[in-house]
Amino acid sequence: MKNVHKIMAIAAMMALPLAASAGDEELCLDCHEPAEDWEGMTADEILASASDLSIKRHADNADFTEEQLRAIIATLISE
Repeated sequence: MKNVHKIMAIAAMMALPLAASAGDEELCLDCHEPAEDWEGMTADEILASASDLSIKRHADNADFTEEQLRAIIATLISE
C-alpha cells in the first residue's frame, strides 16, 4: 500500500507546472541518502522537513517554491 501512495504522490508531483531545474536535487544529495534518510516518510513529511528553514542546511530551500520542492522530492524518491 505504501508503494501505491508513493506512486500516486510521484505522479501528482510530476504534473506540477513549475518544475525544478535539473541538478537542484544535488542540494539534497549533499547531505541526504534518500533511501536511508527518508525511509518510511511520506512526500509531505519530507516536504515539511525540507521547508523547515530553522535547519541551517535547508536555508537554500527558501529559494524554491513548494511546487519546485515537491518536484525535487518526487525525483529523489523515484530513484
